[in-house]
Amino acid sequence: MRAFGSDRVRPGKGEQMILFCRRSKGWTPRVPKTLTRAEHPGTAVLWEDRFFEVVSEEKGTEGGVRYVLEPWRDNHVIRVSEPYDEASESRREADHRASAVRQKSRKAANLAGMFTGHLPAVVQDYLGSEIGILPTKLTALSLILPFLFLVWLLNDYARRTMDPNAPPMPLALLLIGGYLFIESGIRLNIVWLHRRPIGSAAGLFAYLIYYIAVGRYSGAISPFTKVRGHQLYITQPPDDVALQDAFAMREPLLTLLSPAEQAAMAERFGFNYRKHASIVALVLLGFSSAGVITSLVSLQQGPRLSAIVSLALALIIGAEQIFRLGALQRGPVGSVLAIVVRPFARKLFR
Repeated sequence: MRAFGSDRVRPGKGEQMILFCRRSKGWTPRVPKTLTRAEHPGTAVLWEDRFFEVVSEEKGTEGGVRYVLEPWRDNHVIRVSEPYDEASESRREADHRASAVRQKSRKAANLAGMFTGHLPAVVQDYLGSEIGILPTKLTALSLILPFLFLVWLLNDYARRTMDPNAPPMPLALLLIGGYLFIESGIRLNIVWLHRRPIGSAAGLFAYLIYYIAVGRYSGAISPFTKVRGHQLYITQPPDDVALQDAFAMREPLLTLLSPAEQAAMAERFGFNYRKHASIVALVLLGFSSAGVITSLVSLQQGPRLSAIVSLALALIIGAEQIFRLGALQRGPVGSVLAIVVRPFARKLFR
C-alpha cells in the first residue's frame, strides 16, 4: 500500500496498516463493544480499491497522528466512506492552507475590529462570512474608541471645572462628545439587545468615499446592498383602513380645530374632544411658559425684535390655553393654532 502526500505507512500485525500523518484527517476510530454498549465500526477508508476500517488513533506529542487500519469486515454495513488517494490528500492540504489563512485573517480582523466595526453593517456581515468572525464582535470592538474618547472628555471637563484658571472647553469638543454619546448608545443597544452589527456615521462616509473612488471598480461590496432577512415588506392597507390610521395619528391635533370642524370629525369618525383636549392644552401651556421665560432672559441682555416677537407669541398662546382649559368643561374650543393643523387634517375632510 502506498501513502500519499507527507504521510508514511508501514505494515502492522497481520493485514493491519499503520499510517503516520502530520495532522488529523478527521477519521473516527472503532468503538469497542462493552457490556452496556454495542460495537461501532470506525471510519471506512477507500484505499487503492480496498476498504479499510480505522481501528485506533493515537496523537503524538508533536502534533502527529498514528492511525491503525484493518480490512473492512463484511458483518458491518458501510454507510459513509472516506477516500484516501492523491486527489483527496491534495484537497485536504488545500483546505488546511485555506483554514490557516482564515485563522490569520481572523486574528488580524480582531485586532482591527476597533476600526472595521465602524463600517456599514452589510460590509461587516461580508467580512464575517469571509473570515469566520462574528460581525457583532466587530461592532462591539469598535465601541472602544468612542468610549475612551468620552472618558477623556469627561475627565478633561472635570479638570477644567475644578481649575478656575483653565480655559473653557471648546464647543466643538462638546458637540462631538454629545454626538458620540448618542450614537454609541444606539449602536450598543442594537449590537447587545438585537444581536445585529451596525456601523457609524464616520465609517459610512469613509467607506462610501473608498467605494466611489476605488471599491466599485475592484468588486467591493456596495454599502447600499440590502442584507437578506433584514428587509421589511409592508403591504398597502385598504383605503378605509388608511383613513382610520390617518385619523388616529392626527386625533390629538384635531382638538385645536374650530368647534364646527370638530363636530364634523365626531360625526364621521366618532371623534371625542375630551380624550385629548386638556392634555394638548397643558402641553402647549408648558411650552409657552418656557418660551416666556427664555424670552425674558434674552431681553435682559438688550431689546431685540426676535425676543419681543417670541415673548408676544408665547403670551398669546399661553393665555389662550388658560382660557381653553376652563371652557373645555362646557364643549369643544378651537385655537389660533388651527391654521397650522388644518393642512395636515385636510385629507380627513374629503
